[in-house]
Amino acid sequence: MQQTGLILEGGGMRGAYTAGVLDYFMDEKIHFPYVVGASAGACNGSSYVAGQRGRNYEVIVEYGSHPEYISYKRMFTQKQLFGMDFIFDTLPNQLVPFDYEAFQNRKTTFAVATTDMKSGESLFYEDFPNRESLLKVIRASSSLPLVAPSIEYDGRELMDGGIADPVPIQPSIDKGNKKHVIISTRNDGYVKKKMKLGWYFLRRYKNYPLFANALLGRHLKYNRQMEQLKQMEDEGSAFVIQPIHPLKVSRIERNRDRLHALYEQGYREAEEQRSQLEHFLQS
Repeated sequence: MQQTGLILEGGGMRGAYTAGVLDYFMDEKIHFPYVVGASAGACNGSSYVAGQRGRNYEVIVEYGSHPEYISYKRMFTQKQLFGMDFIFDTLPNQLVPFDYEAFQNRKTTFAVATTDMKSGESLFYEDFPNRESLLKVIRASSSLPLVAPSIEYDGRELMDGGIADPVPIQPSIDKGNKKHVIISTRNDGYVKKKMKLGWYFLRRYKNYPLFANALLGRHLKYNRQMEQLKQMEDEGSAFVIQPIHPLKVSRIERNRDRLHALYEQGYREAEEQRSQLEHFLQS
């Protein structure tokens, strides 16, 4: 398993799929020396490297329908669709406690992708001196434009890690890893389309022109990364786990039954690909 990285794509509530895959990995004691995630991928990844089997299920499936999790009313009154305080304070500190001590004792290098609003480029964090810093960086990685505020951290203003680097494969390559396992939350063949209302994003983030440009070009970056992954699969350096059956869950899904089904799908499809994954890791 040396020189192998695990890359976790975001996708909001579609992260229920990733939660299922990661719980299967924990059940089978499949661990990686390097894990990097963006947005929901970072949320899932933190519980995985802390060894908290089932925690992602509780957070996404059990609490996904909670009125404080997603609220259209709050979106109109406070411009926050997701309850960021609820997700990154109440849940990890009270309702579904995050085991920071176990996280600190991890043997895995864990990286969180963010986007620097000034430069419009990716920033990756691997050092988290305390619980608050970890939760703040993951919150920044999960702060979506228009529906969440930016986060100030380490003298920078940060937002969604999936903007500048939707599927953060490059950090794993830069670390010298020779093999890369990617968990995607989109079906094979998905092509991201150009963002609508681009003029509004340019106006909304007029004080951050490079960030706005990164937003408008996100579909191009994502599609290039998908092409890169296909090439890496052909070369034998990448193994992609992604929903085989058509997705029925959106980024802002609140239906518990659908979220549970997607979690089960992730677990089952990871189990079905166990032999192929073992062959990939051992070859």
